[in-house]
Amino acid sequence: MPAPKDPIKRAEWIKKFSDKLRGKPKSEEHRRKMSEAHKIVSDETRKRMSEAHTGIPLSEEHRRRVSEGQLGKVLSEEHKRKISETQKGKRHSEESHRKMSASQKQRWISDKQKKKK
Repeated sequence: MPAPKDPIKRAEWIKKFSDKLRGKPKSEEHRRKMSEAHKIVSDETRKRMSEAHTGIPLSEEHRRRVSEGQLGKVLSEEHKRKISETQKGKRHSEESHRKMSASQKQRWISDKQKKKK
């Protein structure tokens, strides 16, 4: 039976079909084919997806969850070395220096006010 054209009925049909197939065991060949289908993305497609997501502000809730997901993450020495190598030679712009300076000054003032209390 083909999927309905009406968007609302189509969404219901997809959900019903998905629920019907959920939990059914898949053969090794089927799983391999699904895996390969998800891996094949051209560089051009990756670039378009990257551009589509660039500049979209994340909500505070989303940022908090990403942060929590990274807490306690242990990096191997090799991984740390690779990160270090990619960052070597990079310089912050004057604007970045000003922003970092202002942030540190604000933190310094805030810490002093907390100590007074």
